[in-house]
Amino acid sequence: MPSERKHGGHGGHGGHGRHDHGGGHGSTKTSKRPSSSAKKRTAPAEDKEEEVIASVQSVNEINGNSRESGGNDITDMEEVTNGLKAEESTSEAEDTAKRDEDDAKPEVTITEPEDSANEDRELWAEKSREDDGFNIRSFNDNILEFTEIFDSDRYKNVDEDYPVEDLIGVVAQISNTIEEFKQQTQNSQQQLEGLRMKMKQVKENIQFSVSRKAFDIRTDDDLQSVEERELTEKLAKLNAEIAKANSDLSEALKLSAETESTAVRAQIAAERAKEEAKRIEEEVELRAQQEERRKREEAKKMEELRKQQEEEARKQEEEKRAKEAEWKRRETAGTEKAAVWENWPAHEMQLSGSSDLACIIRGKPNSFDESSVTCKEIDQLDIDLIYGPQEELMGSIIQLAPTSENIKLQSPIYVAIPFTISRASGHSREAFVKADIKGEWREIPSTEVTYDNHKDLKFVQVEIKDFLTLAVMTRLKRDYVTFSKRPSKLTSSCDHRITVTVARDTFYRKEHILLQVQPVDSATVHDLQSKNGNCKHLLASSPILQTQWESHEFHKPIVITLPCPPNPAKARKIAQMRKLKEEKMKNPQKINPLPLDVREKEENQGKQNKTKPKKKTLQEQLAEINAPPEEEKPKPTKWYMGDYAHNDDDENDNLYLVARTGTGKWFVVPEVDIAQVKLDLLQFTIEKPLEQFMVLRVRTNTEEELLPFMSSAIFELLQKRYVQVVIKQRSDNPFDTRLEVAPVSRINKVIKHLNEDGFEDGPDPSQIVGVCEGDIIEINFRGNIQNNSSVKCPKFVYNSNLPSSTEFFLSEVDQYLQRNFHVFRGVVEVYRVQYVVPDKKTVARKESVLDENSFCVRKEKKKILICEIPITIPKYHVEPAPLPVQAPVVIRNDSDPVNDDLMRHLAADMGDEWRKVAMTLNISRARIQAILRNTQIGESTEEDARYQMLITWLKKMPKSIDKVTVLTNAFMKNGRPDLAEQVRIKDEAFKRN
Repeated sequence: MPSERKHGGHGGHGGHGRHDHGGGHGSTKTSKRPSSSAKKRTAPAEDKEEEVIASVQSVNEINGNSRESGGNDITDMEEVTNGLKAEESTSEAEDTAKRDEDDAKPEVTITEPEDSANEDRELWAEKSREDDGFNIRSFNDNILEFTEIFDSDRYKNVDEDYPVEDLIGVVAQISNTIEEFKQQTQNSQQQLEGLRMKMKQVKENIQFSVSRKAFDIRTDDDLQSVEERELTEKLAKLNAEIAKANSDLSEALKLSAETESTAVRAQIAAERAKEEAKRIEEEVELRAQQEERRKREEAKKMEELRKQQEEEARKQEEEKRAKEAEWKRRETAGTEKAAVWENWPAHEMQLSGSSDLACIIRGKPNSFDESSVTCKEIDQLDIDLIYGPQEELMGSIIQLAPTSENIKLQSPIYVAIPFTISRASGHSREAFVKADIKGEWREIPSTEVTYDNHKDLKFVQVEIKDFLTLAVMTRLKRDYVTFSKRPSKLTSSCDHRITVTVARDTFYRKEHILLQVQPVDSATVHDLQSKNGNCKHLLASSPILQTQWESHEFHKPIVITLPCPPNPAKARKIAQMRKLKEEKMKNPQKINPLPLDVREKEENQGKQNKTKPKKKTLQEQLAEINAPPEEEKPKPTKWYMGDYAHNDDDENDNLYLVARTGTGKWFVVPEVDIAQVKLDLLQFTIEKPLEQFMVLRVRTNTEEELLPFMSSAIFELLQKRYVQVVIKQRSDNPFDTRLEVAPVSRINKVIKHLNEDGFEDGPDPSQIVGVCEGDIIEINFRGNIQNNSSVKCPKFVYNSNLPSSTEFFLSEVDQYLQRNFHVFRGVVEVYRVQYVVPDKKTVARKESVLDENSFCVRKEKKKILICEIPITIPKYHVEPAPLPVQAPVVIRNDSDPVNDDLMRHLAADMGDEWRKVAMTLNISRARIQAILRNTQIGESTEEDARYQMLITWLKKMPKSIDKVTVLTNAFMKNGRPDLAEQVRIKDEAFKRN
């Protein structure tokens, strides 16, 4: 607002400072001296004019601050202005005339006192100096400074070095500044409200005074016309000043409202900034904790990974040393000299509580005492014995323990554990020993030995330096060979036809090779052909070769030779030819001797022939057999299982080399030329190491996509053991039950052995099911039977070479159930429980690398139902119902030949047809069943049952019925005319008498 304002008609100057309230008018005023009459009229009007100007200006300023009452105040001011305009119009003429008179008079200068105005200025100046603590300009400057602070990059980028403490201080300063501004704004609002009330009261007084003065002016219109014109001009100027003051006041109030809203927003922003600072501080602290925890976990994982790597390196080193020792031992097998332990005494150890031989221990004399060692058998359910591929347990698991804790082995001892193996299995399998070393089952070096006093047993011997738990197992035979740069050849100890030929410089350093052969017999191929639809075109398969190579590539190809059965059609043809040849050799044709001249003539003709036929070798004969005739037409095909296939007489086939990857998938090795060296011998070369591979002989129309399925089916079939479950009950005690799981090939021997032990009753064997070596067999019961022991679900471990059986006593669940049956019925459920290692693909991605590569892999328990066998137990132990007391039957009718004597005679002569006779005589089935039940639970005989049937019929027959005719017809109808004749003879004799 301007500091000075001029009021029209008076030339007065009023200074309005920042804290003025509209009362700072000029102290000097120059005017003409009016006349005596005019002076009386104008003096009060001028005074009132100044009062009106001041009051109206103040009122309008207040009206701008208070919008609620502003409209009413402006309306009142308009009414006052209209009244003043009316007064000016009535006295305008008079004022014009008097103004002319006054112009001729001398001017008088009136000096108003300036002391009051100066005092007001000094008072407001002091007040403004007292309020210098708060200044709106400084406040706005501070807000700009704070805004510039937050625009800096220091507070925009949130990281570990974020100035949280400085941010908290800045937010506190902003909060203090906003609180100060808010307090000053509230004080200003209160002062303006008080001033508005005071000015409203002054406005009302002025309005009342002006209204009264206007009334007095209207009474003398001719005298007030000049004054009205002056007032009109003054009011016009006054209205302009008031409008200007109102606009200035509105701007001031608008600025005040905007400032207040800015302050509120700034306060809200400050609160948000404080919360954001607190959140940022918490987030920074949380991130620091997470980072610290992550570093600790990372360090822990790295430490565990380091330990794992060290453990794996140690295991690899141990395996490498064991492998080197095994190679040396295998390569030098048969060339060893007599060992020192052969001269040591042998101590035979029996199992605790049994007389069976557990092992034979050899110890150094004078340092080993057999009384310090005990040997006991361990239940396989109490340990976690891990089976490898194609491994089988061959005997009891024994634990060597000292008799006291202070005893330790001073020197190594040699333990020989007996085992039995069939001749067929011994051809392709070998025995070895696993030991429980610090909770982990590992293979230890072993050697097969024999003892003269136990020629019927084989022993596998190990050297131990501490007391351990040992188990004898078998696996496929292994061949350990070390190749060098020189050419060499490996022949399998399982089958001499399987060879691996290595050329010179195939390896640049020593190469250790391990070879295992898994035979595939014709029975396996036949089962696959009949049961698996994908294998219907499979003709034959070679053995599965499992190899371990240290190198990842070959510098030269390696030649593999392995057997494979021939095409069945070709094999039948060759067998027929050999049979004819043998018959020809057994029955040679007789040749008549020719005369001498004829013989000489033939000899001369033979000498004249230039080309003499040579005798063909066996290989040439086989080549001619295998070679197809040139002019032979292709054999017709027939429709077979939705496909055009050759018949069984087709001698054409294809050979494919199929290999298995590390993930377990089979694939066809491309570009392999398989040559048939002999009828059942194949030869081919490989360019890179293959872990497992075999050759399939299939029909010519077989799709190549089916070969991996065939290989997988053969491999899975060889992994399983096909068995049957046998449940038998003791004949003299049907509740005593034995369950045994046996291979299909030995099921008859198992049943015969059970019969010899007294277990003859029971259901038939189950269907053929597949299990794996080492599976836990669990028995559950369903229906009205249960196991009458503390172990409700018996368990045992299946082993092909050991008895896999369990015994339990059956009982009923509720004796009041199944009342309609003469036995209690139930079902025996047989489950196989195995632990499966989960696939890595199923593991969540969130798991760490340590968990995925950990050697302690968690296993999942899998329970599979393999069969259900129904079984029954008798109700002998249930107390039978009491025998009903039957009232005696007395026949007192002597006038009829059918009497008690005849009934007794007929009951004695009848046989099993009496039930049919009873049906003919209209005796109900329920009555027949009651007669039979009473006979079973009582001491009655079959004759008594027949007599009761005849008495039942006789009791319900009326007297008027001819009983002889009815009984005779019944006997005749059921094939007993002799009894009918006896009844007629009895009737005739009765009539004669």
